[in-house]
Amino acid sequence: MKRLAATILCLVLLASASLSFAAEYKFTVRNGDRSEKRICITVDDCINTEMMQAIFELGQELEIPMTFFILGSGIQEKDQELWQRIAQSDCELGNHTYGHASLPRKEQEYIVRTLNRTQRRLDQVLGFHYPMQVMRPPYGKVRIGDGSNIHVVRSVQAAGYDHLILWDVDETDVEKCYKDVQNGSILLFHTNPLDYSTLQQLLPMLKADGYEFVTISQLLGKDPVAIREFTPEEAQEMTAYNDATDEEPEELPEDLYEE
Repeated sequence: MKRLAATILCLVLLASASLSFAAEYKFTVRNGDRSEKRICITVDDCINTEMMQAIFELGQELEIPMTFFILGSGIQEKDQELWQRIAQSDCELGNHTYGHASLPRKEQEYIVRTLNRTQRRLDQVLGFHYPMQVMRPPYGKVRIGDGSNIHVVRSVQAAGYDHLILWDVDETDVEKCYKDVQNGSILLFHTNPLDYSTLQQLLPMLKADGYEFVTISQLLGKDPVAIREFTPEEAQEMTAYNDATDEEPEELPEDLYEE
């Protein structure tokens, strides 16, 4: 009887682990449909707004929409016009947390708050509500299977996002990058001179190959981001909101977690 009970318990635990793995796997997106000749150009961090503007304007010149995964700490009032231009263009803004902390090391409260803080900061600087629909974890850190971070998935869901966006192409060598791209690819770049130079050469090559460039939301079949003005209550809240005092929960010691 004890052996039977132990066997049943093991089966229950295995089933639970399998369900968690399946949920996390489905939640994590590395590429789109391989049967469609569509790709996404994504740009992370966006702290260097001079390079962000250069990359954005390159895309506009070539009629290529991009998805910018932004850090809340990099959204400054002095760049308001640039943020507004991007938000109102055919590009997309996505959440990359406030300070680029590795999420597997954080508890749920921290993860939810860092995502919400970035949303509030973006709205405050834009002067209108831009409900970000997609998010990317810093460093792309979400382990699947053994050592799974299902708590990260649940935290991101609690903040209102239904996918973790990763990538399948991360290369700044133009020829290598070009060879790595395939239908449904999500390409990763950052706001620095090397990546800008790569994009200058790479994008015309991909256009010539007939790829359709889309945002992450388009790749996922989502509706366009529904920008709207603040309600009177939201406007009052934004006027009173002080990002400098909206501190995230104290970070836990790293030695509490295993690599």
